[in-house]
Amino acid sequence: MSTSLQLESKTTRKSGKLKSAVSSATNSAAENEKECRKFRLFVRDRRLNLRFLLDSGADVSIIPATSQNKKKAEYLLYAANGTEISTYGIKILNLDLGLRRDFQFPFIIADVTKGILGADFLHKYNLLVDINKKILIDGITNLFVLGDITAISSDNVVSTLNKSIKISNLLLKYPEISRLNFFPKEIKHDVKHFIETNGQPIYAKARQIDPKRLAIAKEQFTFMLNNEIIRLSNSQWSSPLHLATKKDGSYRPCGDYRQPNAQTIPDRYPIPRLEDFHQILKETKIFSKIDLFKAYFQIPIAEEHKCKTAIMTPFGLYEFNVMSFGLKNAPATFQRFIHEVLGRLDFVFPYLDDILIASKSIKSMKSILI
Repeated sequence: MSTSLQLESKTTRKSGKLKSAVSSATNSAAENEKECRKFRLFVRDRRLNLRFLLDSGADVSIIPATSQNKKKAEYLLYAANGTEISTYGIKILNLDLGLRRDFQFPFIIADVTKGILGADFLHKYNLLVDINKKILIDGITNLFVLGDITAISSDNVVSTLNKSIKISNLLLKYPEISRLNFFPKEIKHDVKHFIETNGQPIYAKARQIDPKRLAIAKEQFTFMLNNEIIRLSNSQWSSPLHLATKKDGSYRPCGDYRQPNAQTIPDRYPIPRLEDFHQILKETKIFSKIDLFKAYFQIPIAEEHKCKTAIMTPFGLYEFNVMSFGLKNAPATFQRFIHEVLGRLDFVFPYLDDILIASKSIKSMKSILI
């Protein structure tokens, strides 16, 4: 949508005061810009016939919850007005937006009325939104698809951060730390997971899986393969595929590693006791919790040991590039890593991927986070 504005080279008098026409025009431009922000571009997925709002101001991409998947997840989203938005897990969708390529992406299932393609989706696939021409442009192929403009409330902007909390300005300086990261490709440390074993390679045949769960497994393996979380394997090792049920009712694909775990040399690095958290509580009143998302995926597996993570599925053999759930020494590896990062901070208690922080006041908490 485009707006035009005419400037007059004269001044106008109102209530005994002179007001510049340029000032009036500037105010009008601001009002027009504010008005334009109420209008957003929508596109429709041709495969699932879902309508999505294109919103680069939204941190994450979401789809509306249905009665079948309303099992509440642990994390929350927030509207622009600070209202909490309940979430119900993650669902991988493969969209056809009419741009001659598929867009497979993990969407957060949320208590909203419309689907949103947020900044994470648009950045991942290099897509550009042109409101004036009402088109979504593929920055890779230069193809575009026509959308439709609809007026919506600014409260539809979705964020992973509640901007009404007292430390929101601090967190806004580092927006990447509060956003869910589904694509952990850039590793900024030297920690690796090693799988030292005794004995010969363990081999298992593919298990029979019911059609519904098999379709879910294929979809998730395709997503992990496309994002280099796993790779095709020709390993002598193989463990059967296992679909672990998560708290939100969705499935986490991993290997049934009981046999290779039996041959794995234990890593005795200690996991802390939660009861020991009390030692940092003296005179503290403010408590913070940082829950790392996809924490294990931040730890790569040593190249020579990736073969031992191989999973036999009805649709192929795959091995992990990053640390998978179910591996015997994975908790010890991650605890060692998180201690190396935070171990010298006596006000922090890291328990695997949950980090607890105790502060005496809001002021001291801000200084700690900085």
